[in-house]
Amino acid sequence: MKKNGLLIYKTIDLISIIILYHIIGNKSIFLYVLSLSLYNIFFACFDNITIKDYFKNIKTTKSKQKIFKYLLLIITILSFIFLLLSILVSDILSISLKINNTLPIFIIMGISIITRPLIKLLSEYLENSTNNSNYSLLPIIYDIVDKVILIIIAFLMFRVFKYNDISNLSLLYLSKLLGAVSIVYLLYFTRNSRTSYNYVPLEDNINYRKEVKYILKKNSHKSFINVIKNSYYYISIIILYWVLNTRYHYKLDEIENVLTFTYFYALGLINYLVYFSKLVIDRLPKDTKPIDKLYQSFKMILRITIILGIISPLLCKIIFFDANNSLYFTMVNYLAISILLYEIIYEEIKNKPLLYISLISGLIIKIITIIPLINAFYRMGYNLVYGDILSTMISMFISVIINYIYLRNQSKKSEKYFEKILNILYDNIILAIILIIIQFIIPMNTDNYLWTLIQIFIYLIVSILYIIIKNKKRG
Repeated sequence: MKKNGLLIYKTIDLISIIILYHIIGNKSIFLYVLSLSLYNIFFACFDNITIKDYFKNIKTTKSKQKIFKYLLLIITILSFIFLLLSILVSDILSISLKINNTLPIFIIMGISIITRPLIKLLSEYLENSTNNSNYSLLPIIYDIVDKVILIIIAFLMFRVFKYNDISNLSLLYLSKLLGAVSIVYLLYFTRNSRTSYNYVPLEDNINYRKEVKYILKKNSHKSFINVIKNSYYYISIIILYWVLNTRYHYKLDEIENVLTFTYFYALGLINYLVYFSKLVIDRLPKDTKPIDKLYQSFKMILRITIILGIISPLLCKIIFFDANNSLYFTMVNYLAISILLYEIIYEEIKNKPLLYISLISGLIIKIITIIPLINAFYRMGYNLVYGDILSTMISMFISVIINYIYLRNQSKKSEKYFEKILNILYDNIILAIILIIIQFIIPMNTDNYLWTLIQIFIYLIVSILYIIIKNKKRG
């Protein structure tokens, strides 16, 4: 039920991104994207804090309440620190990037950081205290309400009232605050229907400080993984804005539009693709070795990205009504390979020192390579965003390779790993050639919406037939 609910949320999230694109139109929401990328870094710090399994070992209600209150206090303090950091970052960006009027956006963003971890913590506490599994759906309900309210606010701000851009972008974060208020009201409204439990005025003999510290540290490595991953995108946005503006003197409107489409709309589609791919990978047998899971992930995502990369003009015409956006979507599409392998391999790594070394190494390489690669693509006459995305792909791949070598050495069964990779590349190169040949037979035309849909259908049918034939040959 939880996986189904999460899939529904991810789908609604994708739909909301597409709807936002059509609501906002040619209005710039770059400052919202910039602040949201920082929000994702801060939120990742809380994402893996959980008391669900831990509370199973706590017998008395009073002890559970105390731990819940301590955690709530810590989350509140950390959220306040993140709010102060948001204000500081706003000032730094105003000076370094010469972006004005960022303070209102970053303040409301900072205030909204606490909402999601608060709802998650509250749902786990109520689920355990009342023995009612329905409370586990609260975070998903909150996320859905958040997206619905976001669409409503965006429509009102950009299509009805049409306030200034700073006000409009600041108010977009109200969706998170109003979503939390809605959940609290829902809990208050349904208070009489909750499963009752017997309150026992006893207390476990435990060291609360030690136990709370254990809860916070238990999944800290997972939070660190998400923080680093989101830092890639934040660094990309900051560096690209600075380089395009100061070195190559792009117009600010052009820079903002490129970064917004790349790191909000296109990346939103790619994140959904990665999540859906992980659902397929999760269906592998439980005894599948990590190294084999990695090969299956690479085989599947490479095939998908090749198909989407070739038909990206058609997809952008269908989704965004603008085939020109495929210039950015195509490259971000191939970034999905790095993201999926990155997430899959870090789910399998149990060696924490290696985990931290590989994560930090990848981020350092990202920082070192981003500007040289942007400059290299400029000299070659290609879009500069390609250099940034390539630096992210290289950095993530290096982190993956470090962990891959460790997993391969841990594997007891000796296999021909190099041949496996060559077979995967060989199969997908043939698929790419077939689809390119179809382009010569049926030239892509995005002038007509219906014909665009038919072309997508043709490419998908050919790809599916190729996959079926290859699978039959291999039994």
